[in-house]
Amino acid sequence: MFYVSKVSPFFFALAVVDLFISLVYKSLNADMTAVWFLVVFGFVAHTIMSAMYQLVPNSQSRPIRFPFLSYLVFSLSLICSLLFYARQFYYVGYIYALASLVFSLHMVLSIKNWQPITVKFLGLAVFYFLLSSVFLMLSELDYLPLPLAVHTLTLGLMLNAVMGVQLAWIPMLYMEPLNVKYGKYLFYSSLLALPPFLLSFYTLNYRLTAYLSILPLTVVAYFLWIIYSVFSGRRMPKEIPLVVRYFILAMIFLPFGMLLGSLMASENLVSFIVRIHVDLLVYGFTAITIMGGIAHLYPRIIYGWKQSEGVSIQELVDEPLLRKLLPFVPVSVAWMVFCDAMGGFLLHISTLPYAVLWTLFFKAVLLKPFLKRKVST
Repeated sequence: MFYVSKVSPFFFALAVVDLFISLVYKSLNADMTAVWFLVVFGFVAHTIMSAMYQLVPNSQSRPIRFPFLSYLVFSLSLICSLLFYARQFYYVGYIYALASLVFSLHMVLSIKNWQPITVKFLGLAVFYFLLSSVFLMLSELDYLPLPLAVHTLTLGLMLNAVMGVQLAWIPMLYMEPLNVKYGKYLFYSSLLALPPFLLSFYTLNYRLTAYLSILPLTVVAYFLWIIYSVFSGRRMPKEIPLVVRYFILAMIFLPFGMLLGSLMASENLVSFIVRIHVDLLVYGFTAITIMGGIAHLYPRIIYGWKQSEGVSIQELVDEPLLRKLLPFVPVSVAWMVFCDAMGGFLLHISTLPYAVLWTLFFKAVLLKPFLKRKVST
């Protein structure tokens, strides 16, 4: 990698703490609003910010401009997370908006070449991130509904960032070409489809939201078809890399979560199904995608720090443990969905297998570089 971010590991660590705190709130059967703040505006946003601080400068083949701004953004993000933990949601909106504004300006100032399709997607994601932070602040002032801010971040920031990165990473890791035209069509489809769907949340007319959900569903279906074309067009049978397996596993949850959301809106079952909707799309699709992304990106960041010590990337990640964890990922999400559907006492234990899963993942990826024993000479 041309550029190694020094702030990305701190964002990764903060995001993982956000995730575990959200699981605690969820197991306590707390208000889902608190869970939304922690897992969406905390875990998801901070992970993507971390990744962008690594991806953007490398896409431009030059160090990021004004690197001190990244530490300012992290400091503001840390304050936001602490306020999330204390459930001081009214005050956090202003700081969160400031953090996203500084972050967005930092990204725009660091991008000179907008031609790569991944950069286009990341730029669109940054725009939606800034928009979601403004919506969050206005929702706390009762000017806008909170679901508008939540879905602007999940669909606008998260989905665009995931599609942009995976259009580059999956063909690269699988060593198969991707038709660039498909990526461009997907970008413009997302550009046109998401705004009307998101605006439906402003009206709080969930029947309208259900009708317009066909727009993001079409974008997702096209994205999944593009990824399928990479594998179906392979020139010879080959093993699928472990990171890509995590990506593929995550994609299974995406259409089910979105279809459930559409059903939830059309039948006005928001309060009943919202937990399962979050389980499938955030703890399922998004978090498992993040697992794959962290497993690929984080060891390379640490390698940039430690390469002078004579280590290899393989020594910085516990790949055998990651392989063992893979089949338990859908089991832990399925258990969460089952418990949330049944309710009662099961709500308090729904997150246990998932928390164990992430603890082991944390050990395999985030702690492995620092648990490595020195080889005596």
